[in-house]
Amino acid sequence: MGTKEIVSTIIAEFPYALYGSIIVGALCAFLGVYIVVRRVVFLGAVLTQISVLGLAITFLPFITVSHTVGSLAVTIIAVIILSRLLTGKKIPRDAMLGFIFAFAIAARILILQKTPKVEVAEIENLLRGDILFVTPELFYLMLGVFIAAMIVHGLFFKEFTYIAFDAETARTQGFNTGRWETLFYVIAAVVIAVATHIVGDIFVFGFLVIPPIAAMQLVKPVKAIFLVAFLIGALTPMLGLLLAFKFDFPASPAIIAVVAVALMLAWARNTLRHK
Repeated sequence: MGTKEIVSTIIAEFPYALYGSIIVGALCAFLGVYIVVRRVVFLGAVLTQISVLGLAITFLPFITVSHTVGSLAVTIIAVIILSRLLTGKKIPRDAMLGFIFAFAIAARILILQKTPKVEVAEIENLLRGDILFVTPELFYLMLGVFIAAMIVHGLFFKEFTYIAFDAETARTQGFNTGRWETLFYVIAAVVIAVATHIVGDIFVFGFLVIPPIAAMQLVKPVKAIFLVAFLIGALTPMLGLLLAFKFDFPASPAIIAVVAVALMLAWARNTLRHK
């Protein structure tokens, strides 16, 4: 099958997979700049595991809420608690995130032991990222989250960037850093919970980290970093899906491989430029 035929097939038969991965990639890349700058990269992995834990809980026989609602509820509650713990000084951030990460995985495994086999398989498919079977309902939910998150960050871009890039100065100038950090973490939790439901945890964590690092290799101004990360997050899923269809690869790993190559090219360009 030629490239044109593959593109036509993707657009005609898997439009929600294409557009959903673009939206998730762009939004995770944008939010990932804050996460990388604040040096809480592990937070992305932790929140994806908490999101999957929330999904797993909804598969228990006595839980009646929908998978999306359960995942959102657990992730938001966890991130509100985490936002307080991460601003404390008694326990190192990495240690706290490591504990939550291990607990979320262990709890998910225990819960899977109490769910029917068919539902266990469904959860495992979610972990790998079932991009090609994104439903219209999930896509439009993600689109709504994308629009809402971008509006909030557009309105309060100065506050969010100030807190992320220079929290100490912001604090001395009267900014309530705790409140702004909590708001950011809640937004990130909603995005990650819905995105994980759509594309899986590997995709989400990869795009929270890789495009921001690549952007920082290419440009220096703050606004330019966000713009370049956003563009990398939006463009690489398209090429990744194309290669996945062309060479019969799983979609999520193919997309992650493409964005990883983009990072390596950005690093090589930055290295040559400084020589």
